[in-house]
Amino acid sequence: MTDIEKEKESIKQTLQYFFDGLDNLDAEGIKKAFYAQARSFCMTSHGIGGMPVDNWNRVIENVKKDPDHPFGKEKSKKNIVYIDVTETAASAKVEWVFSTFMFTDYYNLLKIDGRWRIMNKVYHTTSFPEKN
Repeated sequence: MTDIEKEKESIKQTLQYFFDGLDNLDAEGIKKAFYAQARSFCMTSHGIGGMPVDNWNRVIENVKKDPDHPFGKEKSKKNIVYIDVTETAASAKVEWVFSTFMFTDYYNLLKIDGRWRIMNKVYHTTSFPEKN
């Protein structure tokens, strides 16, 4: 296995912390993937939406209270589209596919003290047409 392949495997593990944290509604697990000051961003009908990583606690608590919330209702299919690594910096694209929508996430990561951490996440949500 080349050095780049080893780094990609380490990055996949970091992404897996996020996947498992969301699947298990575990905010602390999610935080293992992110740098403490990381943020998520997306475009909304009101402009740019942003959320610090600490907000996952609130998100997870809201999901636990709402049995119809997609994160609690179904597990997504995750597809790592690519991982690109240059020394201590990397980017990754992941598709999270649910039955009625999909998140396309773009992550920027840094290797800090020997461990990969997500520094920020930019994402887009695509709705699927309803099936009749």
